[in-house]
Amino acid sequence: MGFSRTSLIAIGAALIGIAPVAAAAEEEVGLKPVRVEDREYRFDSAEQHGVAVRVIARGLSHGYSMAFLPGGDALVVERGVRLRLLRGATSDAPRLLADAIAGVPDYSKQEHVHPDDVLGIQDVALHPDFARNGLIYFTNNKPITFDAKAGRLKSSLVLVRARLDGTRLTDMAEIMTGAPEVGIGGSRIQFSRDGLVYVSVGGLSTGDDASSQRLDTIYGKVLRLNADGTPAAGNPFAGRKDARPEILTYGHRDPLGLGIEPRTGALFASEHGPQGGDELNRILPGRNYGWPTSTYGNQYGGSPLPQAPVAAGTEGPTMVWLPAIAPSGIAFYTGDRFPGWKNSLFIASARRGQVNGTGGIIRVVLNDRMEELRQEVLLDSLHQRFKDVRQGPDGLLYALTDEDAAVVVRISPAAD
Repeated sequence: MGFSRTSLIAIGAALIGIAPVAAAAEEEVGLKPVRVEDREYRFDSAEQHGVAVRVIARGLSHGYSMAFLPGGDALVVERGVRLRLLRGATSDAPRLLADAIAGVPDYSKQEHVHPDDVLGIQDVALHPDFARNGLIYFTNNKPITFDAKAGRLKSSLVLVRARLDGTRLTDMAEIMTGAPEVGIGGSRIQFSRDGLVYVSVGGLSTGDDASSQRLDTIYGKVLRLNADGTPAAGNPFAGRKDARPEILTYGHRDPLGLGIEPRTGALFASEHGPQGGDELNRILPGRNYGWPTSTYGNQYGGSPLPQAPVAAGTEGPTMVWLPAIAPSGIAFYTGDRFPGWKNSLFIASARRGQVNGTGGIIRVVLNDRMEELRQEVLLDSLHQRFKDVRQGPDGLLYALTDEDAAVVVRISPAAD
């Protein structure tokens, strides 16, 4: 899940009014880790038979995001640490460069870092006109000060624009900044067809669930911005003194995936629930998505399911997962290499039902009204924590894992 287990136990306990359970007693439950070998794996799917999967890069640490460059190279984020270049990602011989992209903020020597703090680079995305201007965008959790009362760092989520010059970043500018808070988490970036920038931002993981409902903070929100970081025209809370003008929607817990549906242009977000209750949400301006009072999940350690998972005045999810799938990056397939997967939604899943080693890629078929028709789990036999899935410029799919020894895999039609 997006929040640490310690924080989630505290959050769950606070919501039901009991003292937190000691996290030290919790044991990791799951399947033993496996090494994805350098060979071709074969899979089948309901509507695309004969699928081949092969590792194209290894030696990464906790992958989080990928972005393809026009020539077939790819940027790969090692969450909170580095931005790497995968040379020839779509070629027959991809090569992960040993040296990281220069210029990304480095907080490896930061003092007072709590185990639950999430610092550094998060998501990365290309400007729609990257081929001409070379601009990339990334979110960065930037440490600001030490909060002695909390005993934790205060950090700000910052949207950064920079120019990619070979293997280094230049002309970096912080174009949107959140207020310093304790316990900030993950984020995603998505450009729309009209060039606007959407940024999804997780709520605070310190028990301050009210942050997702407050309009004076960006945490627990989806934001809509111009390419220069200013609030987009027509945002629903613009002009209110008690609201950040960048906010498009609120009441989110941990929305770690954003994608544009190709038939309608609608924006969708995948979102972590607590224990169960992970969601797929259609993002509609001004709507309240309910966290923390509306959820289909229960609390870590167990509790009854809520009687009214969608409270009055809140927007219900398009889909919900019970048990949880720990969803992260999402991609709608628009290519021609997999005709049976046209318009399918692919979701990177870290694990299922709180059992480690059960991650995979979830494929969902939606009808024209954006209602679920069917879904299936792919690649789960690899026992990986998947964190991102992307369509490459070659029309194939690529997935990134969140492991100590993370890999990038290519998904293609089998040769036969």
